[in-house]
Amino acid sequence: MKSIAQIVQNNRRLLAAYEDKVQPRFLSRYAREPMDAAAVYRKLRALDPGPDAPARVLDLGCGTGWLARTLAAESRYRRANIVGYDLSPNAIRIARERAAADGLGARTEFHVADILTPLAGEPGGACEIWVCGALHQMKDAGAALGRVSGLLADSGIAYVQTFVEDPDVNERVDMAVMAKMGHRVFRGSELEDLAEANGLKLDGASRAGMVYFCTLAKKSAIGEAGK
Repeated sequence: MKSIAQIVQNNRRLLAAYEDKVQPRFLSRYAREPMDAAAVYRKLRALDPGPDAPARVLDLGCGTGWLARTLAAESRYRRANIVGYDLSPNAIRIARERAAADGLGARTEFHVADILTPLAGEPGGACEIWVCGALHQMKDAGAALGRVSGLLADSGIAYVQTFVEDPDVNERVDMAVMAKMGHRVFRGSELEDLAEANGLKLDGASRAGMVYFCTLAKKSAIGEAGK
């Protein structure tokens, strides 16, 4: 049986409604505080300010491009090459349309692609990689984190928003809802362990309810800095 996430990906009308109405309500429900795209950006940026003028920025599992557009609207990204990738052709079509409508078409590009496979041009050396609302839907989170490590510049930073267990939730109900949505909920130190096993190191983290925010850096870069 298909998850709700899979059904939404295949329907343009549902995808558009998901970004505009469903996602903010869903995030707010599990964060236990108002949460939308702008709030996700602020939470992650607070963990690490990142480079002043990043040149190459990747948005992996970009969906309808809400995060890429948020970045492109910031002055610090005025010279950045912001590239989003997603499996869903419908999502990418909406991402391009909305970026153009917002006057951000020249500052963003979007491609249909599975990030677990080689990407066109293999855009390595990214200053920043954003994986927001996507890692928990990927079939192999460890492999996805390995790809993040491979695509990230040695001095780069990865920003991740996903879901983790919260002891205060009604697990039987909330976990069932998450499963129905097609969302994995990471347990304990599971995400940190997956990152470590795939060339990344936790740099900073915070949470709001079940909504988890973290920054990751390459282990090799941290090792060099410590010498």
